[in-house]
Amino acid sequence: MKPSFSFYNELSISKKLALWYGLSLFLMLSLFGYFLYETFHQSIHHNYDRHLLFEAEQLLPNIQAEDSLSIDLTGYSRNEALRGGVEYGTYVRLYDQKGNLVYNSPNFSGVEEPLKRQIPKEPQENSFSSEWQSLPARTLYYPIKDNNGSLSGWLELTGFEWTLHEELTRFRQYLFFLIAISVAFSILGGYWLSKKALSPVAAIIDAAKSITATDLDMRIPVNYQVRDELTDLAETFNIMLNRLQQGFEREKRFSSDASHELMTPLSSLQSEAEIMLRKPRSIEEYRETIERMLVEVRRMSEMVHLLLQLSRVESVHRAKPDTVNFSRIAEVVAGKYWDDAQEKNIDVHSQIDPNLDVRAHAAYIEEVINNLLENALKYTPAGGSINLELKQSSNKAVLHLSDTGVGFDGDTRDRLFERFYRDTQQEVQNQPGSGLGLPLVKAIVELYSGKIRAYSDGPGKGSTFVVELPLVKEQKT
Repeated sequence: MKPSFSFYNELSISKKLALWYGLSLFLMLSLFGYFLYETFHQSIHHNYDRHLLFEAEQLLPNIQAEDSLSIDLTGYSRNEALRGGVEYGTYVRLYDQKGNLVYNSPNFSGVEEPLKRQIPKEPQENSFSSEWQSLPARTLYYPIKDNNGSLSGWLELTGFEWTLHEELTRFRQYLFFLIAISVAFSILGGYWLSKKALSPVAAIIDAAKSITATDLDMRIPVNYQVRDELTDLAETFNIMLNRLQQGFEREKRFSSDASHELMTPLSSLQSEAEIMLRKPRSIEEYRETIERMLVEVRRMSEMVHLLLQLSRVESVHRAKPDTVNFSRIAEVVAGKYWDDAQEKNIDVHSQIDPNLDVRAHAAYIEEVINNLLENALKYTPAGGSINLELKQSSNKAVLHLSDTGVGFDGDTRDRLFERFYRDTQQEVQNQPGSGLGLPLVKAIVELYSGKIRAYSDGPGKGSTFVVELPLVKEQKT
C-alpha cells in the first residue's frame, strides 16, 4: 500500500483531480449501467413469459380437466413447436393435481438431461429461470382448473432464452466499452480542464521562482473578468509581494540613509580625534574639541533615533491602534513648550476642541505635535507668534499650526517631506537638524489614513501645517 500512496502523493493537483473525476464518473456510470442492464434483463424475461403464456393459452382448449386430466393435441396448429429442439421448440409437460406426469411433448424424447420438476405450492402462475442442457431456460407453470374453479393439475412450458442471452451479452459488452471510453475521455478532459483552471497557480509558482531579494517587481497576472478562489489567491499573493517589496525597500533605504548621513559626523569625529593626537594640546583645546565632538555625537544620536522611529512607523509589524484623545495629547504637548516660547519672547496661542478621539498610537500622535511645535519654535524669531488650533471638521480632527517664522518657497514646499532635506535659507542652516522630522510626521499621519499639508506665502512670511485624522465612528456626523 505504501508504494501506491507514494505514487499518488507525487502526482500534481491536476492529475489528482483528473483521477478523482474519472473515478467518480466510473462509479456513477457503473451504477447506471448495472440498473440499465438489470432492467433490460428483467424486460427480456417478462417478454419471454408472455410468449410462454400465449403458448399455454393456445393449449388450454385441448386439455380436459373434468373427471380425469387429459390432453388431446390432434389437429393442434402448433404441434411443430412441440417437436422442435432447443432453437425454436417449446417443451410441454402436464401434471395432475398430485404431481404425476400425464403428458410430455415429443421433443422430450432423446433428451438425456432430465428437466427438474418445480411445481409451485400455490395455485397461481409462476415462472423462473434455470439452466438445462447447458443453456439458459425459462419455465412457466400454469394452473389447470375445472369448471368449479378447483385445481386439477399443472401445465409446464419450457423454452430456451439463449438467443436473448446473446443479446444481453452483447449489450453488457457495449456497456463496458462505453463506460471505459467515457472514463478515459473524462480523465483526459478533466486533466485539461484542471490544468486550465489551475493556470493561476502555475503563474504563482513561476513568479515565486523568479523573485529574489534584489528583484521584487514581478507580480501575478490577475484576470479580473473571472472572480473565483484562484483570483483571490493571486491578489493575496500580489499584496504579500507588495509588502515584501516595501519591507526590502525600507531596509535598503534605512541602510543607505544611515550610512550616508552618519558618514559626515563620523568623519568629523575621526578628523578631530586625529588632529588632537598629533601633538600635545592644552586643557582648553581638549575641552573645545571634546565639546565639538559631543555636538556631533548628539546629532548622530538624534538622527539614529529618528531613523529608527521612521523605520518602526513604516514597518508592517506593529500593534493595533487604540482610541486616543487627540485633544488631551495636544494640550499636554503644547504645555511643554510654554517656557521655551517665553524665553524666546514668542507668543503661543492655542484653541483646542475637547474630546476629539482618533484611532492611533498615543506616542506617535505626541511625536507629530512635538516635531511640528519644535520646528515652529526653532524657525520663528523673537517677537513672533505661534497659533495652534485643533477642531472637528465633518468626520475629521483637523490640526492647524501656524507661525510667523522663516517660511519657504514653492520649490521647498515640494521637498519638505523628503528625507534629510533642509531648506537652503541661512536661518534654517544655522539651526541644528537632521531633515528627518517632517518625513517622520508624514509617515505617522499617513499610517492612520490621515493627510498633512504645508503652506507658506514665501520666505520670511511664516508657514502653516495642517494635519487631518479621521475621527472614531461614534463622533462622525
